[in-house]
Amino acid sequence: MSDIGEASFSVTGDVSRDEYTEAAKAAGLFRRGRAVAALGTVFLAAASVSPSRDRLTVHPVFLGIAVLYGLVGLVVLPRWAVARGFHTGRAAEEKRAVVDREGITVFRGDESMRLTWDDVRWYHETPRVHVLVSRRRRRTCLLVLPKRLFTTPGESELFGALAHGQAGDGPSGCHADQGVDGPAQHR
Repeated sequence: MSDIGEASFSVTGDVSRDEYTEAAKAAGLFRRGRAVAALGTVFLAAASVSPSRDRLTVHPVFLGIAVLYGLVGLVVLPRWAVARGFHTGRAAEEKRAVVDREGITVFRGDESMRLTWDDVRWYHETPRVHVLVSRRRRRTCLLVLPKRLFTTPGESELFGALAHGQAGDGPSGCHADQGVDGPAQHR
């Protein structure tokens, strides 16, 4: 395998919840949503304060709504979305991924999904996972390959070089994701 374009890999295993969460963060799945939630919280908090003649009046009901909006938008919804993507995508089930110069095929039981390298938009690498972000139909998808599944020494690094060469690093901002097994759309 002297030519990286001729390399092929086959990995079998599952994605843990921690790995899936790390992949979602690396791909920036919630960056835009969190920015909107933070901005909305600031506006709601500002609306809860009104000037009077000699001081500012704070309306506790509106301030409470702003705090609740911030907690839900910044903490609860992103965690819920990752959990939903992890479970609906059945990321914890064992799968086999075959990577070659044409693309990636993921097998789960009798089902299979093929992504060509043209479908893959961005590649991200973290200390524990390889993350491929793709666009299929109207969904933006997340493909997670844990590094622990690569058994041959140097294979994970070679895959990283191949994926980076084929897809490259790019901007983040996905709206939907999938585990190694298939798409699961966020709403």
